[in-house]
Amino acid sequence: MQKSEYVPVIRWKRGEQSAIKELEKNIKDNISPIIEIPPIDWDFDKEEFKKSIDQHLSNFAKQIEECWNENTLYIDALQICLDDEETMESGTHPLKFIFDHLEGINIKAIPVTSPSRGENYQSAIHEIINEYKTGVCLRLRDEDFDEIEDLLLTTRGFPCDTNEIDLIIDYEFIEPKHEKRTSKLVLGSLQSIPDINSWRNLIFIATSMPDNLSAISTGTDGSIPRIEWSIYNKLLKASLPRYPTFGDYIIQNPNYNQIDPRVIQMAASIRYTSKSEFLIFRGFSVRSPKHGKWGQAKTLCERVIKSPQFSGENFSYGDKYIHECALGNTSTGNAKTWRKIGTNHHLTLVFQQFANSPGVLASDK
Repeated sequence: MQKSEYVPVIRWKRGEQSAIKELEKNIKDNISPIIEIPPIDWDFDKEEFKKSIDQHLSNFAKQIEECWNENTLYIDALQICLDDEETMESGTHPLKFIFDHLEGINIKAIPVTSPSRGENYQSAIHEIINEYKTGVCLRLRDEDFDEIEDLLLTTRGFPCDTNEIDLIIDYEFIEPKHEKRTSKLVLGSLQSIPDINSWRNLIFIATSMPDNLSAISTGTDGSIPRIEWSIYNKLLKASLPRYPTFGDYIIQNPNYNQIDPRVIQMAASIRYTSKSEFLIFRGFSVRSPKHGKWGQAKTLCERVIKSPQFSGENFSYGDKYIHECALGNTSTGNAKTWRKIGTNHHLTLVFQQFANSPGVLASDK
């Protein structure tokens, strides 16, 4: 990236893959997603992983090719490399395996690392930079800024120049009530970065989407303020030598939770992003025949399109689907369907916010 672009964190699951596949080309041309490889699902009955690491990654390059275009994307393999000894059957590091299989596809991928990752992960990063000339993306958390100057000195060990290194300031989950305090922390973090104009790209990422929606009662509608967007716009009004571009976690929380499906009580819901909020339309347990299982999504869609914040059926693929479902013209789907729909709408809306906001576009100065 050499211009302001939206940098969403996309958890590489079927719903999210389908969501970006349905994006219009001009949107794909102006976003640079961070693709997070999710951990392998756990089989709670057999008490073992459902797949091997080779099976988990076997179709990754093909999926990327089908869903994306030639614009830049980042790849973060932390969740499958929490054990730093993890390798493919061939002995190749999983991250290196991914980049080897992306070779030949017309996609510009950049590997993501952070200071806390293991020796083998960092060795794979060096191999990728040397072989594919990708540069690297350094993903920093709040705690990394305690000694930021010393930390960034270690980037001299990467086999690339500073102008080939992207910096992400990732504040992960922000409680809405902590907006003012977090705004000051983010501003201080940006001001503490040495040689701030020398880095290839500078990106701020956060979300206010909670780990679960229990604060909103089943069968009701609620909302959560998009604190990350509010903080970002405050940054653009501050006096900074360089302004970051914006990223978020779309409509999900950063945490990865492996929940036993035998005990979970999932309620049908639609997460619908507006200009300043996440609107939450909650139904009831999808196990309940009384409430129609996923058939209740039709009623949820009716509530969405009646909202004054509904963007209209022609706004995005996701909005069209919501409108058609409300009319009973398409399937009420399942959890993957509504993650796809909510994700597609969100990506379209944030892209529009960038396109229509001179203040955001000024972040390149």
